[in-house]
Amino acid sequence: MRNLIVWTAAMLLTGCALPQTTVKSGSSQPGLIVQGAPAGSVLYVDGLMMGPAAQFDGKPKVLAVLEGVHQVEIRQGTAVVYSEKTFASNGETHTVMVVGGSGQ
Repeated sequence: MRNLIVWTAAMLLTGCALPQTTVKSGSSQPGLIVQGAPAGSVLYVDGLMMGPAAQFDGKPKVLAVLEGVHQVEIRQGTAVVYSEKTFASNGETHTVMVVGGSGQ
């Protein structure tokens, strides 16, 4: 009889566990791809160095950014070879096309 009471109490307590919920947004985080960057150039987003620009070519690496307006620069040493202000929205990947090292 005592075992039955303990077993019943255990079952009632396990039934009182809080439900588990997961929140997912409908779209994925925006990203940046850099194509045509000169060898040895570095990617900066909003003044922060992200690393070698060539690594963010989208094959396979894409730079994840927050939604909003970003200042994107490609630099070689201290020289800015490309600059653009872009808006990244959720679920979209923006491609930065460096053509001849001239900015927009």
